[in-house]
Amino acid sequence: MATVSEIQSLEEITYKSKIKIYVYFFLILFLFFMGFLNFFPIGDTLKSFLKSNLKGTACNPDFDHIRIEWLLPKVIVSDLVLPASCLGQTGNPLTFRFVNINFNFINFSPLGLPFRIDTEMNAQPLSLYFVQGFGERMLRLKDQSLVLGRLEPLMGGKFKIAGNLTVDLNLLMSSNNVIKSLSFKAQSKDLQIPSQNLQGFTTPNMKLNDLYIEAYSENPPRITVDKLIVGDPESPMRANFRGTIDLQQDAIAFSPLNLTGEVAFSENFKQSLPLVDMMFQSFTQKDGFYQIRLGGTLGAPKPSAP
Repeated sequence: MATVSEIQSLEEITYKSKIKIYVYFFLILFLFFMGFLNFFPIGDTLKSFLKSNLKGTACNPDFDHIRIEWLLPKVIVSDLVLPASCLGQTGNPLTFRFVNINFNFINFSPLGLPFRIDTEMNAQPLSLYFVQGFGERMLRLKDQSLVLGRLEPLMGGKFKIAGNLTVDLNLLMSSNNVIKSLSFKAQSKDLQIPSQNLQGFTTPNMKLNDLYIEAYSENPPRITVDKLIVGDPESPMRANFRGTIDLQQDAIAFSPLNLTGEVAFSENFKQSLPLVDMMFQSFTQKDGFYQIRLGGTLGAPKPSAP
């Protein structure tokens, strides 16, 4: 049996461990990597890379500079300019005062690297979550408040719309951006469509007030529109539709529609736009609502009898 003095002598023995050496090595490597990124001209290098690889293409974004913050890991891009051609449109470029890409903790659905992206486009703050997983990616907008008038550049300036909209979106895509599942809700209490020229005639100002959309997709590219409600009793137009949209991701305006529902117009609206009575006089009415099926495409709907 060991004596007290022998036990004390054993406690005084120091053991050499290679673990400490590995820890020091990776710590020095990490510090070197941080220092390299802090002093290396990332912005200039990325600009040169984008210009050389996107030369001759329709999309050639630009930005002022890029910097990295390590306390709460993030990448900050200032004054990003995205040409309208990147969205397949013409007109003024989209300008983002800043784009902050924040790294979050690992995500499990889908499994991958999650980021929070905060930006400001045309004085409209935007915040979304993005997850890059293995073979798929997820985009999440959670109760995002939008001022619709500030988003007109996204529509190429061809269509005017005003009011505030709250959007909740959960979108899962494959690695080549093909939709795998979709959940979408949108609601407004002050929707307004200003007077504008559409296909050769001028529309009156339409204060629709209410808008509620609820849609989902479990079998893409088909999207099921569960609810599409427009207007209230004080609105010039009221509508209620449901059905499907077969989304064409490369040409959204050409997505086939199959919606059924009803629509009603106020007397003042019909007097200001007599063409309405001519267009809908052949449709069956029920409690003052025309019974309609909307076919055609998203960009050119065609009303017919249900």
